[in-house]
This record gives sequence, structure tokens and C-alpha cells, in this order.
Amino acid sequence: MGYVHIMVELQRSEAEEIARLPGWILIFGRRKVGKTYILQRFLKHDVYVVVRRDGVIIADGLGVGRIEGPDRLADAIGPRLEQGATVVVDEFQRLPDSFLDEIATYHPDGRLILSGSSLRVVDSVLGSRSPMLGLAYPYRVGLVRPIDLLRSLSAWDPVAAVSYAAYLREPWLVPLLEGPGDLERAIHGIIPPLRFAVPALVGEVFVESERTLSQIYEAILRGLGAGLWRPGDLAHLLQNTGVIGKEGSNFLRSYLKNLETMGLVQQLPIFRKRNWTVYRLTSPLLETYYYLADRHRIDERDCSLKVMAPNLKQMVHQAVERFVGELFVQLEEGQLEHSFDPELDMIVTRGREREPVVVGEVKWGKYDGRDVNRFMEKVKDLDCRKVFVVRKKTRTVDAKGIEVLDARDLVALAKKNHA
Repeated sequence: MGYVHIMVELQRSEAEEIARLPGWILIFGRRKVGKTYILQRFLKHDVYVVVRRDGVIIADGLGVGRIEGPDRLADAIGPRLEQGATVVVDEFQRLPDSFLDEIATYHPDGRLILSGSSLRVVDSVLGSRSPMLGLAYPYRVGLVRPIDLLRSLSAWDPVAAVSYAAYLREPWLVPLLEGPGDLERAIHGIIPPLRFAVPALVGEVFVESERTLSQIYEAILRGLGAGLWRPGDLAHLLQNTGVIGKEGSNFLRSYLKNLETMGLVQQLPIFRKRNWTVYRLTSPLLETYYYLADRHRIDERDCSLKVMAPNLKQMVHQAVERFVGELFVQLEEGQLEHSFDPELDMIVTRGREREPVVVGEVKWGKYDGRDVNRFMEKVKDLDCRKVFVVRKKTRTVDAKGIEVLDARDLVALAKKNHA
């Protein structure tokens, strides 16, 4: 099959949730997760204002194309709010703090939607000293949800849809990747632009941090990408490289919390362990990039597909495993956990007691009955749904209590869930 540039309009169920929220709203999250796409494509608005990086304010719906200076913005949109209009201010964190003081005086008139991409967004609106505290409902936009992706790609071959969906959770990859086809080759092909894109993705989140703090954040991201998910292992690495002193894992938790707040890092409870957690990068793309940077220095030099193929293949399979896990989190309205004992690709729990509702193994290559039997042995003591996920069903497997699902089944589950 030949390559074509991916042409697909991603569905975003977040838009329905945002539309139902009353009053003023703060939309925040990491760069390039589709906040502007959702606001412009799916949400009705009367006025749309975007603040460029150079401070220029572009306006639509105010009768003028530009607002001359941030001190005039509140005066321009305030009367529209008083008329009951819906006003969007995108990348508002680039405005001076005085804007929030001024616009807060118009609450609760109209419907103001503030959207931004830096950690400062959360502090400026939700901080204890913020004039907006309690005035705007916070809503974080993350990566594209698995059900939305599979529905958006439902016209594709199911195996390609699931494989590519693992990475298209990053919506900005849609115009870059080519497919459906050899996903590993497609990812290798976009590594050169990733050298610029990945630092930019995370850079603006902490743009106002001191250089020392930025080094710590970058070191954490790289360490997690290299596979150091336990805070103690991560702290040990940062101590050895001189990024931090002898503070230990507790010192890193506030940094990890900030990364988690912005959707860059995901905290996973450890199954059957109270108060034990691991951390990993939320984005499979960032995880793949930093892992390959650790193994092959792709952030500094070109590396052939042949050389990196084993590690890239491993990361692609890992990304699919994660995608399947997140899909079942959505389907079951549960939470993902990490399981060391038994060692599982996926375990979804629900409720305060963290009872398992789905456990699973993902075999995205060849499989036989022995693989299913090994999985059945590992989960025989767990009283919940048990799924063995494969690319395509190639054989009949007799395993009582085990559902064998393939890519076509996953797409059908996603479509049925939204029906």
C-alpha cells in the first residue's frame, strides 16, 4: 500500500462537555493538544481573540482586526459580555496581569472562555491571589481520546487505525505522518522535525521558569522517557548527572506534580499497593522520542531506520499497549494502574477500593494458544473481564473466560460506545 498524507478530521468529544459547562471557563493544557481546534471548530462563539507571541492581539467579531495594546482589550470585549455574548481569548497568558483584574469586573455577564498553554495559566486564574479565583471553571484538554480517534479513523483498515491512533493522540501529527502503511518507517521519517517540535511543545509550558528549573524539568522528562518511572530511580539519575543535589525523590514530587497538572506526565497507581505510584510521560510520541534519544541520540544526529529498528519497534508496540489500556479506561469509566505482580500490559480499576474491572494482554505480533494460556495463568485469581488483544484473529483459541479481541473489535467497541 502506498503512502498518502493523512487527511482526517479528528472528532473531539471534549467540545460537548465544554459546551455544557455554565458560566465562564478556563481551558488549559499543554501546547498542541488541540485547544484552538476545539474552540474554533466545535464551539459557538461571537468574538474570538488570539494573543500572538509578539503581543499583537488579533480579533474576530469586534468590528476591528486588531486591538491596539493589551490595555484596551478589556474595554473592547467587556461591553460584548454585558450583551450576553460568548467571547474567547486564546493564549491569554501572554497578556499582562492587569487584564484579569479588569475583565473580572464584568463577571458574571456573558460567557468568557480563556484558553492558555503555560503553567502560569493555572496560577494566574486558580491561584489564591488571582482576581479570577472562583469565577472561571477550569477544564484541562489533553491528548485526543481513544474513542474519538477510532471513530475518526473508522474508514481505515482496523489494524492501521489502531496502530496509528496510538500516535495520533497528538493531533498536530495529522499533517506530518503518512499512512496508512509502515508506522515505524513513518515515525522515522518525522524525526528531523521532532528535534525542533518536541522542545517547543514543552518549552512554553515553563517559559517563565528560571533556567535551573527548566533544566530540572527537562531532565525529568528525559529520565521518564528513558524508562525510569520510579521517583527513586529518577532522583538517583538526576543526582548522578548533577542536576539536583542529595534531596531525593521527595524533592522531585512538586516538579512531577506541575508536569502532571499540564498533562505532560501521568501518575499511575501500582496495583495492590497503597500509596505507591510510578510516573510516565503522558504522550507516547514524547516517550518514543526521548527513549530513542537515550538509546540513539536522535536529538543530536541522524540515525538510520535499520539501526534503531528494534528499539523503535518496541516503542511502537508499547504505544499500542498504552492506547488499548486508555481505550478500556474510557469504555469502563475507570482508571489505569500499573501492575508488577502479576505483570500485565493493562489493568483498569474503578472506585475508591480500586477493584479491577478489566485486565488485558496486548500481542501486536504473532501469537498462539500458548500466549493466551500464559495470560490466563497470570490472571486466574482476578475476578473481572479478561481480554487478550491481537492485530488480527488468526486462530481459534479455547481459553475459558478470556475474550480474544482484534483491531476490528476495538473499532467496533469505540463506535458502539458513542452510539
